[in-house]
Amino acid sequence: MWISKIELTCFKSYQHQEFIFPEPANGKNVVLIGGMNGYGKTSVLEALYLCLYGKDAMAHLARAGLKTDDVRGYPTFLEKAFNGEALRDGRDTMLVRVTVNRSKAKAIEITRKWYFRSNGSWTDEEATVRTITRNVPDMPRSDGKNGFNLADTLDDFFVPAHIAPFFFFDGEEVKKLADQSRIEQVKQGLEGLLGVVLLRSLADRLRQFENSRRQGVVTVDEERLGQLERSLSEHEKQDQELSHHIDAAREQKRLLADEFQSLLERVTSAGGGGGDTATYKELVEEREQFRVKQRENMRAQEEILSGRLPFHLASKPLLEAMRRQLEAEVRFFKWEGEKQALEPRKNEFRAALEAQASPIIRPPLSDEQMAALRARLDAAWACLFYPPPDDCAERIIHSYLGFQDRAKTLEFLDSIAVSQREVGDLLSEHAQLTQRIDDLGRKISKLEGIDRDGTLAALTQQLKEVQQRGDALDEEIRSDERRKTALETQIVTQRADYERDEKSWTNPPQRVRL
Repeated sequence: MWISKIELTCFKSYQHQEFIFPEPANGKNVVLIGGMNGYGKTSVLEALYLCLYGKDAMAHLARAGLKTDDVRGYPTFLEKAFNGEALRDGRDTMLVRVTVNRSKAKAIEITRKWYFRSNGSWTDEEATVRTITRNVPDMPRSDGKNGFNLADTLDDFFVPAHIAPFFFFDGEEVKKLADQSRIEQVKQGLEGLLGVVLLRSLADRLRQFENSRRQGVVTVDEERLGQLERSLSEHEKQDQELSHHIDAAREQKRLLADEFQSLLERVTSAGGGGGDTATYKELVEEREQFRVKQRENMRAQEEILSGRLPFHLASKPLLEAMRRQLEAEVRFFKWEGEKQALEPRKNEFRAALEAQASPIIRPPLSDEQMAALRARLDAAWACLFYPPPDDCAERIIHSYLGFQDRAKTLEFLDSIAVSQREVGDLLSEHAQLTQRIDDLGRKISKLEGIDRDGTLAALTQQLKEVQQRGDALDEEIRSDERRKTALETQIVTQRADYERDEKSWTNPPQRVRL
């Protein structure tokens, strides 16, 4: 396995750049990145860490020899990394994509995007992973959604975050420490890079586990429990802050709506409309209504382009095969659920059989004979359920989906049809709305032409600014709501983990003497 490509977009000094790395051969499996000072070597290393591990990378950047801001943390690090020219051009996205090859024919592509407001402050991020087989990519999976976690994928197939500095590090920083005769720091750094610290920790954990097994008690790592509690508290605090921020933004939006209405009335009373103030006000309100319809039309187009249309790029046999597989998996899990529901009845039957005292069996069955009888009973019971029905799936392909998720996916496949007429109607409607908005704009401008002392023009400019601030607030609220939804999902998972581990810690299993 090797990193074959790193792609940077609007990251630090890179507006867009791709770095291609060859497949290791002949035992040459170390990649050295060299260059003059200030040419972006460290930026590539930072991008690699951030793409793979996100916020978790911050704790390991220092161990890798990179400089971080421990006080201001992750958001400040991202805001400094966002390319300045991209910000000035009005772009709002920074992206890093890392491709990891398992073989020449198979690879995984990890993409992380960060979103920023117009003032350069970080608002949100998303990470996706997709498998590429013979240069054909699968559908991307989003980190934290539908039971998929990027960290688990990295643990299983690549490099977990806690040992990343062993594989990715800044050699210049290690050399600087050595040049300054800082022997202890170099020693600690090399031990970390070589995994010595990790091995010591593993040895301690193994000894603790051995002692726990000897005592007959399963213990929970107290440090991990504390980390879970701190992380859960921090995320709950962030969730509460987001709720306050959203409520404040909505209140500000309401005040802006009142201000807009007040300004509109002042514009009309100042002469907008050439004496017919009602006409000017009605035109402005009518234009705003058409703008709302235009935004709804754009959302409908985006839903087709990003939701349904991509499935039409796949062949019909492939979609039908996916549908048949999902339906077969649904039938399999339904069958398995019915089987498990009847499992207690088997145990009741076995208990009733063993409790019978008549007719008397002479001579009494030996322990071996009883064990054989139980085994035959289990085998006979299993014959009632195996093999599964012929229409059940022989192999579960979509294991990342739950039972309800499969049903929702089948419903979605039934709704992906896109007709030429539907697209044409949307485009025609958009053109008509645009034309109507332009016509209304010309009428409004004509009515505004009576302004002589500049009062009307100033009020009209204020009206436009209030409208722009309202649009910006709408976008900010939507962004915060996306972050809040993702955070709430993470909180639910962490709270379940914490409550389970806390219960195991405070109420260990009792020892039973036989």
